[in-house]
Amino acid sequence: MQKRYKLALATASIALGFGIIQAKPAQAATFSGPINIYAAASLTDTLPQVEALYRQSNPNLTFINTFGASGTLANQILAGANPVDIFFSVSQTPLNTLENANKLIAGTRQNVLNNTLAIITPINSTISISSVQDLLQPQVRQVAIGDPTVVPAGVFAQELFTKSGISQQIQPKLVFGSSVRDVLDKVSSATNDSIDAGVVYTTDALTALDKVKIAYTPPINAYSPIVYGSAVLQQTQNLDAARDFNSFLASSQASPVFQSSGFSTIPEPMTTGGSIAVGIVGLMMKRKVKAKAKAKVAVD
Repeated sequence: MQKRYKLALATASIALGFGIIQAKPAQAATFSGPINIYAAASLTDTLPQVEALYRQSNPNLTFINTFGASGTLANQILAGANPVDIFFSVSQTPLNTLENANKLIAGTRQNVLNNTLAIITPINSTISISSVQDLLQPQVRQVAIGDPTVVPAGVFAQELFTKSGISQQIQPKLVFGSSVRDVLDKVSSATNDSIDAGVVYTTDALTALDKVKIAYTPPINAYSPIVYGSAVLQQTQNLDAARDFNSFLASSQASPVFQSSGFSTIPEPMTTGGSIAVGIVGLMMKRKVKAKAKAKVAVD
């Protein structure tokens, strides 16, 4: 019995080691040529930093980024925007749309990041906002959000209003932006004289604290989880490089860069080797506990 336990544990250790090795993005090969990425506007500042980190191992690789509202970008891909190698979207809906149209390479879609919402006001505003309902105050004349038809941040904002019980009352105040960065600009603009608040992602607010202030952070259960996902597109012209960089986005190497910008990262999925290891160790521990329990009964 003891020998079998040691053998199983050794097998688990080998499998776990294999799993850890496999979890790392492939860095042995280097790639060249451009990778064209369509990415959510809220990634404008952070994605280039991740790309710079990746290029330390792939100096011959270049990136061409197109940032915008995820829904708009998905529509452009459906309309034949070419060439695009990777789509990095916020919200599952744009990715679902492309997947249903058979535009994604199977097995490359993944969840990478989470974000939160923030209610912002101009940096010089004296309006106090300590709840979502405070947006209904008379002194709050207009509220900027992303256009819900194409901007996921606008969809989350509308959901926030609905769950907070102010959906109908706030509609006359709403001003729509073409992207979350457009909303940020509308609230922070030096020429702004009527937009007193806006709803953006926290990460976007953090990029402009010299122009806006975070007046209130709604609880995360007041709207659906904000998930960023990526996938390689069928139309890619640089498949191997696109696959590898897509994996890198969800890696432990890229995670600190995203976190430094205010995103929270989703742990890397466990590999087959790692899963087998955990399963074996778990099974052996259960057997060991059962054996101890039986021994205790026998003694008692």
